[in-house]
Amino acid sequence: MPAGEKWRIEIPRHRGFAPKWFENTYPEYGNKAQAGNMKNVSLMDPSVLSPGPGVATLTDGDEAGAVTTLLKGILRQAVATNVSYGIGGAKLYKFSATAVTNAGDWPHTIDKAAVTGELGEDVCHYQGKLLYSYNHSGSAGDIGMFDLTSTFDDDYWTATLAGTALSDAVHQMIHGGDDVVYITNGQYIANLNGTTENHQALDFWQNAVAASLTWNYNRVVAAVNRPAITGANVNQSAVYKWNGYSSSWEGDPIEVNGRIGALFTKNGLTYIWWETFMEDGSTVLVFGIVAGSTVEPIATFSGSLPLYYQVGEIGNYVVWMSAEKMFCYGPLDGELPVDLTYLMTPTNTNTIGGIAAPFGEIMIASFNGTAAYDLQKESGYAVDSYYQTMQFPTSGRHAKSIVDTIIMNVDVLATGGRVDLTLTDNKGTSLWTDSLSFATDGAVTKKIFHPRATGENFNLKYDHTNGSATNPIKIRSTIIEGRNIPST
Repeated sequence: MPAGEKWRIEIPRHRGFAPKWFENTYPEYGNKAQAGNMKNVSLMDPSVLSPGPGVATLTDGDEAGAVTTLLKGILRQAVATNVSYGIGGAKLYKFSATAVTNAGDWPHTIDKAAVTGELGEDVCHYQGKLLYSYNHSGSAGDIGMFDLTSTFDDDYWTATLAGTALSDAVHQMIHGGDDVVYITNGQYIANLNGTTENHQALDFWQNAVAASLTWNYNRVVAAVNRPAITGANVNQSAVYKWNGYSSSWEGDPIEVNGRIGALFTKNGLTYIWWETFMEDGSTVLVFGIVAGSTVEPIATFSGSLPLYYQVGEIGNYVVWMSAEKMFCYGPLDGELPVDLTYLMTPTNTNTIGGIAAPFGEIMIASFNGTAAYDLQKESGYAVDSYYQTMQFPTSGRHAKSIVDTIIMNVDVLATGGRVDLTLTDNKGTSLWTDSLSFATDGAVTKKIFHPRATGENFNLKYDHTNGSATNPIKIRSTIIEGRNIPST
């Protein structure tokens, strides 16, 4: 822009991450309404940008109460009114929307005869009972059964059903639309049809490992990694479709050059998460969709590859954990453009377990790496929340730029509400700071700032750290105006 020229940046509705935002500290590529970075932010109300949900530990939901292991598999639905289940370590847990049961038989300790080291994998509600899969010190796996009343049968698969032991492997379980349970079992898919078990119902390649299952197209959809090596090692992975009874899968598998973490089906669409690698060995994490005979990328993201127990849904959104970050993609109702956001973070960020929303609100299991375990749910708003806009290169070749005016339109402020604003250039230099708060500005719905900040480029950051967990400031729109001046 030439010197003296005025400019105006209008953001009528803030959007999610810009493409590949994590590749650069100050991204410029994307839509002007998109984010260069964010933490704990919600766009679920399309009219406002607000902090994402805070978290609260369920009653008896930590190591001082009932939870002494990291929950892995958490049931995605309620089994009865305000009752659901999860598993982690050698413990089977029962919980409601507000509390983990810590009395009587609960939590239940899984104790298979003649072995130790039981480690829970997953839970599945099937034909009036709860199934729970686990591995143990015998270098094998088993499935237990709870009759939803008082009886636990910890070696239901191998003893009661006289089935062959499962492999020492991932054991995700899904209840298929054909009323059969399907279980990942190393290079096989096992199944349970009523009380008839088959530990090798479908056989994949030698050295292959079934990583995740879902049900779609009236079929089992399976993610299989071969040879399932972690780290910067490319797997020849694939997605398979199987009718549940034939001796082989259907058609050609969909090949994926990388390691698949999870599959999840919502509204008839199957989503997939996988990792692949660049020439320099760096990891690229990809979120996509299984579309017919192809896998189509939707977005890349940062962090770690989510596994089968770390993906799920909230309302019209697909969510997943990537390290300590819960990413959120949607809405998927077709009424609004979709966005990718960093929605929320659990208290413990060292190790993340399972997520699910059996009562509508998301629950997250986590571990601090030493002794603290938590099962938490959404509660209030996060104050550890910020949103950073794209980097705006407003100056011309021979000019600097002055930010004259920032106009913020917000929902009416209430007690405790505050957001701190910062303009920062791509050298990391703070050009200007100010704040909007109930304490200073009252119950306003608009504030006009006059920064007079000079620089070659800038981003605008909204920081809610000093705000309220109950009355956060919700931002409707922002207008930034300025002009170019000669460089000195």
